[in-house]
Amino acid sequence: MKISISVMIIFTTLFCILPYIWFIFIGKNNTKKNEKLFKDVIKKENMSFNIEEYWNNNFIGLNESQNILMFIKLTNQEASFSKIDLSQLKSCHINRKTRDFKKEKKIETELQSVDLELAFLFKNETITLRFYDVNEEFSEYLEMKRAEKWKSLIIQSKTNAVARIKAA
Repeated sequence: MKISISVMIIFTTLFCILPYIWFIFIGKNNTKKNEKLFKDVIKKENMSFNIEEYWNNNFIGLNESQNILMFIKLTNQEASFSKIDLSQLKSCHINRKTRDFKKEKKIETELQSVDLELAFLFKNETITLRFYDVNEEFSEYLEMKRAEKWKSLIIQSKTNAVARIKAA
């Protein structure tokens, strides 16, 4: 009797713990695959970065010596990237879209997307770097703070490059 109860407790515990461990393993494996894809693209472009950041299916990096920003987004295990010369940059803005909805007699705001929009001096086009989109990602993971951080890094890098040019 005691043995059968012990066996049941062990099986019940295993059936609760094993799926949890399995999901953690799958998540780490997917993260490693994404990082490998990012590194392959970076290596192919012969880039190195002073400042870089990975999150979800995105990578952003800044090479301060060449004054180049690179943004990589993975979609269905395919990498699309933007390589941006910051010396040609005119302005950098954060575009934030939200949606208000009513929940239990309260109006709440839900973040829909966060984009970093880059405008250039000599081109009439802008490049939009999508940091977050509610349709693509399950949950927000500090994307607004991340966009603000990268906006300040881009502006700082641009002003440092202008200062180096004036000093030379």
